[in-house]
Amino acid sequence: MELLELYLSPLDAQRFQAIATRLPIGIGDAATECVLPFWVGEQDWRRTIIKVLESSQGFRAEHYPEPDEQAWLKQEELLLPDRQSFHAAYLERIGQSLYHSLFPPDSEIKQAFLHSLRLAEQHNTDLHLRLKFAADSVQRSRLADYPWELIHDGQRFLQPRQVIVSRYIAYEALPPALLPQKQLRVLLIAPRVEDATQKLAKLSDTEQQAIHLGLSKAKAEGLAVLESLSKATLKALSADLSQRTETQMPQVLHFDGHGLFGKRCVNSQCGQIHAGIKVDRCRNCGQLLTEPTGFLLFEDEQGGPDYVSAASLVAFLPKGVALVVLSACQSGMAVAGDSVFNGTAQQLIDARVPAVVAMQYGVRVDAVSRFAEQFYRILGQKKPLVTALNEGRKWMGVEGNQWYRPVLYLRWLDNQGGQLFAETATVEPLQVKLSRFQRFEIERLQVELEDLDQDYESVKAQLRVELDAPTQNKLERQIEQIGRQMDTKEQQLFRLKQQDE
Repeated sequence: MELLELYLSPLDAQRFQAIATRLPIGIGDAATECVLPFWVGEQDWRRTIIKVLESSQGFRAEHYPEPDEQAWLKQEELLLPDRQSFHAAYLERIGQSLYHSLFPPDSEIKQAFLHSLRLAEQHNTDLHLRLKFAADSVQRSRLADYPWELIHDGQRFLQPRQVIVSRYIAYEALPPALLPQKQLRVLLIAPRVEDATQKLAKLSDTEQQAIHLGLSKAKAEGLAVLESLSKATLKALSADLSQRTETQMPQVLHFDGHGLFGKRCVNSQCGQIHAGIKVDRCRNCGQLLTEPTGFLLFEDEQGGPDYVSAASLVAFLPKGVALVVLSACQSGMAVAGDSVFNGTAQQLIDARVPAVVAMQYGVRVDAVSRFAEQFYRILGQKKPLVTALNEGRKWMGVEGNQWYRPVLYLRWLDNQGGQLFAETATVEPLQVKLSRFQRFEIERLQVELEDLDQDYESVKAQLRVELDAPTQNKLERQIEQIGRQMDTKEQQLFRLKQQDE
């Protein structure tokens, strides 16, 4: 798999710099000034676009009450002239606007992307497009809110095909460096609670069944263990995790339940939940509300609704959790506030969970169940996270309006694709007589590999203590380059030994 990492740095509310910080071998450096889409003068229609993408049921006029909102949708040819339904190609048009924003015509960054894509095609592999955002970027721009996973080059959506998009939040803490495992232990948390006040109905067991089906082969081969939390309360989760030994800890937590992005009243006598970001005061008691954040709907001790914030959840997470999967609606959303970490998925990344799969918007149960089945099936085949994510998206139906909703946050040291399984293949020693020239070449390559290994460890040690973000990027690129050189030397060494067989 080829990697192209773009660091997106806001210049102001409408402009940003796209800098290629990691590129495939042979592709030159690139940087381009870009302009965010969906602006008309000083008017930002980003939230209108998010409402469009949030909808699973099509256009509803009551969702777009703001002055000129429907007129703008019509002008952009996203809404039909009769204002009764979206245009048949509304997703394609949104995706093309995003593509032209990220890759302006004739720009260095577009050429770097196209060259990377062609290289991936030549190697018959995928291109991992990693979008990197600074943690403080929201102070200048809402750049991270945009649905970049939807990019469309004018001919096709890139995400379900050969380009796999992940997100990386850059902040001072060193990326976690968990080791891959020979067996994955998955803990399923599945609250079955409803909340009429938020119009959240009790969920079926469809997704649980899909997860069991997706992991069935891996379980039979001893590659995976699937467990379910007996009682879906935060207290039960804490008790379960605290009683486990290190070898019994799950590497994967999967939350199958409701979620929302909104505000909770801080009045201890009230605690009312308000979905969305518009309400400033509690509708129940009048208390001034704080900034919005992500919530997951657990059960309380009586079986009623218990809205657990991401901050409360991460307090109970043990070290060693490599992946959290949130099929809850809006679990990957963060569209307001002064921090990029106010969404559920984003706060888990801040808590140094290496990988989080979440839903940016609301999602249908049937679609997320299909996603989960194929996602775990591919994961159980020892494929990396980015591959499992893309294959799961395809099962959601690439011609519908569900596939773009899953998002992957990945921040894992020395594990760019999110490989959960350890490599188990072994190479038998060669029982052949090598020529004198071959022995000299092997000795030379082995010495060079040892030198590269020392360089690799030295740069990694520098990275662990470096706090300056630009220097961190430089060191990360240096690690990547050394790793590629080591791969090349190892391949040369392997081919050399094969010549005398």
